[in-house]
Amino acid sequence: MQSFTSITTLLLLSFLQVILAGPISFVPELVQLGTRQTTTTVSCAEYSMDSNYTVIGTNSTYRAAFIQASPAGTDPTTSILDTATKKFMDANMMMDKALNAECGNLSALAMKEAPVNFTNGIVGPFTIKKASAGTRVGSGLGSVVVVATMVGAALWL
Repeated sequence: MQSFTSITTLLLLSFLQVILAGPISFVPELVQLGTRQTTTTVSCAEYSMDSNYTVIGTNSTYRAAFIQASPAGTDPTTSILDTATKKFMDANMMMDKALNAECGNLSALAMKEAPVNFTNGIVGPFTIKKASAGTRVGSGLGSVVVVATMVGAALWL
């Protein structure tokens, strides 16, 4: 019993010493926060490329032609478009007054020139591939299936 009393007394005295030694602050010290938003410097070349890829990536016709014309395959090609579009939107390049003053409004230029390039058979850095002369609409196994289905339906009736 005496050891229990000794331990209790020792703990009580330790506790009192801590309390009397100085005020204990349970409020954490406030840290001065700095600016967390950092402005990234975008070059005019990056702005131009990201603008063009964003126009291509957000238009289904241009996007399909870009993917079809790219020799890299679907996944790497869509990654190029998606990454550029995200970067363009996150940096808000279209509305960045300083960037547009330095480089000109390259996003407006990209939107204006994309249809012109597409009409000329160009999408981004690629030339749009034309269908080969031997390809006919309605040829192949798909037509056979359609005709067979129609004949089967006519015989069923």
